Amino acid sequence: MFSKTYVNRVLDPCYQNWRKYFTEISYAVHKAHLVMLRERNIIKPDIAAAIKQGMDSIEKDFVYPETIPDNTEDLYFVFEKELGRRIGEDKAGFLHTARSRNDMDAAVFRIFIRRRILELLDSLAVLAGSLQDRIAGNGGTDPIILYTHGQPANVSTMGHYLGSMLLNIGECAESLCKALNTVNKSPMGACAITATGFPIDRSLVSQLLGFETPVVNSYEAISTSHWLTFPAAALKLLLTDIGRYMADMGHKASCEVGILWFPDSLVQISSIMPQKRNPVILEHVRIQGALAAGILGGIEDIFRNVPFQDVNEAGDAAADEFSRAADLALSCLDLFNETVQNAAIVRDRVYEISASYGICTTELADSMVRDFGISFREAHGLTSAFVKSGNDKKTLRRKYAEAGYGELPYSDAEIDRILSPDNFIAVRTVPGGPAPGGMESVVQAASGVTENLRAVISGIRTTEEKASRELADRYAAL
Repeated sequence: MFSKTYVNRVLDPCYQNWRKYFTEISYAVHKAHLVMLRERNIIKPDIAAAIKQGMDSIEKDFVYPETIPDNTEDLYFVFEKELGRRIGEDKAGFLHTARSRNDMDAAVFRIFIRRRILELLDSLAVLAGSLQDRIAGNGGTDPIILYTHGQPANVSTMGHYLGSMLLNIGECAESLCKALNTVNKSPMGACAITATGFPIDRSLVSQLLGFETPVVNSYEAISTSHWLTFPAAALKLLLTDIGRYMADMGHKASCEVGILWFPDSLVQISSIMPQKRNPVILEHVRIQGALAAGILGGIEDIFRNVPFQDVNEAGDAAADEFSRAADLALSCLDLFNETVQNAAIVRDRVYEISASYGICTTELADSMVRDFGISFREAHGLTSAFVKSGNDKKTLRRKYAEAGYGELPYSDAEIDRILSPDNFIAVRTVPGGPAPGGMESVVQAASGVTENLRAVISGIRTTEEKASRELADRYAAL
């Protein structure tokens, strides 16, 4: 008899996780294993038929107890006991031939995590599509100021700014897809550790459950943590990047900067300060992402001191935590998508800050290099003196003459044109720059992010659906 404390703190929470998340998946694992046992002639047709009948009736009308029954380790033993009650223990016991809870539980966990990753990739594809729409149009050419070290540095465009994040998301999505490839391998057939002497077909079970392939080494199949730590690390990195981006957008939306604006539908007020417009959606994107990242970091840590043996004891609780993090991450991504669709540029403020802080002065130095053949370092010194003088054109002309170059050929109007944000953007045509020509490569790469995500999602879902149909057909034939 298990102690009450152990039941309340370990066994029943585990049981509740299985009731909540894993019961339906476990039925699929039972069916795939039963099909394999029969098709490999490991069990007789009448035994397979009896087990099928019993499992069908359990799936149809059995209600698992709300709490774990006395002296029971987990939900599987509740299932096995009920199957024995319905068809006889002598027949029911054959279902567990050539398998263990080690490989069975690991398979259930992997299918569950696979589904959650696909949900995350779905949400990422929607976000990527919204970012792509903003980059290619819908205000994508609006000017914005980009900062370094907290100071205004360069003028760019909204499309260029959002494009940087979309391509960053694309890299994180690649990591998540790579993690999915690790998750999407079947541990079934590993049994407890070293597989079995029965002539099982691991590839068949893998195929019927929608996995890409079996885990090659039976010991790795039950001892690895990568099915959980890889997606946790990939998702954590994505959320960390989103948090940084929210901090930057919050800075741009502040009263002191004021180049980003959000509609009233995303803004809250103060209960005491009438003037306040708080774009708190940015805070909630960051908060929810940070909470999820904290959970994911804990998942990585939980395996640090776990011996390289079976990991099922750390499995269901950690999978539950991953699911909690996934829910927060999905909310974070949804809010980020809303942010992307509604953020607007305050164009007059962009021009004001650009003029006040001499943000486009680099282009004046560049133009002097291109037009007059002087070195950039000399041009940098001349334009630096110009900025320090408060953009006094007479100072610029005097410094140019003192440097031995004579009269500066630029008119005042030409200097103003060179220093304009529109010109600063227009001349940056190199691939990756904010000018329309430079953005062609960004738009192409951004399109690739969305297409790749949708292709991965479609491929996995197609495999899952095909496997589900094949399992149903072969199971029905028992």
